Amino acid sequence: MNSITSPTMTGNRPIVSCATAPSFLLTGAWKQIQTALRAQFPLRNIHWKPPSGSSILTIQQLDVNLVPFETVRVEHTSQVPVTLLDKPLLHIYVVTCEVLTLAS
Repeated sequence: MNSITSPTMTGNRPIVSCATAPSFLLTGAWKQIQTALRAQFPLRNIHWKPPSGSSILTIQQLDVNLVPFETVRVEHTSQVPVTLLDKPLLHIYVVTCEVLTLAS
């Protein structure tokens, strides 16, 4: 198993964006979700097998840059990234559900 060490510079971390409904942003539940997400980083022991290779590759540790979705969607910037790290690798959208009771 090959091992790869990810870049540690802030500019070389993959971007993960997160968002939710505006009405949920100011709640304590959203703050708890953000804290729980941030606790998962850096990611550790990521394994994959490239289609062209025969051995499994491992990234020991990969720190990501968790940012609000609104900060990565700027109309003035090019939608064609220069590198893979210029655009988010993952978008997380948190959905909330409300329980409604029906009057009979």
